[in-house]
Parts: sequence; structure tokens; C-alpha cells
Amino acid sequence: MERSRPAIGHSSMTSMPTRLRVAIAAAIIVLTTPATAQKITPEGIARAASLYAAIVEFCPTTQHVNLELATKAAKAMTDAVHEALGRDLGADTLKDERERRFDEVRGKGAAVWCAEQTRHPALASLFKATPR
Repeated sequence: MERSRPAIGHSSMTSMPTRLRVAIAAAIIVLTTPATAQKITPEGIARAASLYAAIVEFCPTTQHVNLELATKAAKAMTDAVHEALGRDLGADTLKDERERRFDEVRGKGAAVWCAEQTRHPALASLFKATPR
């Protein structure tokens, strides 16, 4: 029996079991953030989602950004927050954190903030070598 493929543009993340999506999101966090003694929390995942969202939103004007990877990471984090907190609380948590992060970027200046992110070893795979 032939297995059906997801439609083009359909995220395979949404067809994965919840535990697998959360595990993937946790793995992305572990692989892209420095080692700490902190527990992974929904709020921490929301911070990671806002980081990737800010990179997608602000950095392409001054840096070469791997938008596909950054967008997928932001989506995985967003999905994990929704799974952990539920749609309503998850949406509120993500909205508040995104506003906080975007205010941080605007306050520092997008060019400066993005340049700082390029120097973060855990984010190196999101940025290509030559700035625009």
C-alpha cells in the first residue's frame, strides 16, 4: 500500500505525534543554546521562539540569514509552547514574549542586535558568512 505524502507546503511537524514534536523542539533548544543548569520550560521555549522570530523579522536586511532554518525553528518552538500550555495560554505567552523581544531589538537597533546574534556560536548555522 502506497503512503500518501503531505501536500507541498504542508508542515510534516503537524502530522507528527505530540511527544515527537516536543522532543524535536527540545532537541533544537539543546543544540542551539549554551549549556545551562536550567530546566526547559514553556516560557524558555517561548524565548527561543521569539529569538528565531526576531532573526527572521529583523536580520535579513543586514545579514545573510538561513530563513528556512530560522522559520522552521521558530515554528517548532511555537508548536511546543502550544502543546505544553494549550492554545490560549500558549498564544498569550508567545505574544508577550515576542513583544518583549521585538522591543529589545528595536531598543538596541536591529543592525547591532543582529550582529550580536551572528557572534553567538549556537546560532552560527542561521547566518551565512558574508553580511549583505
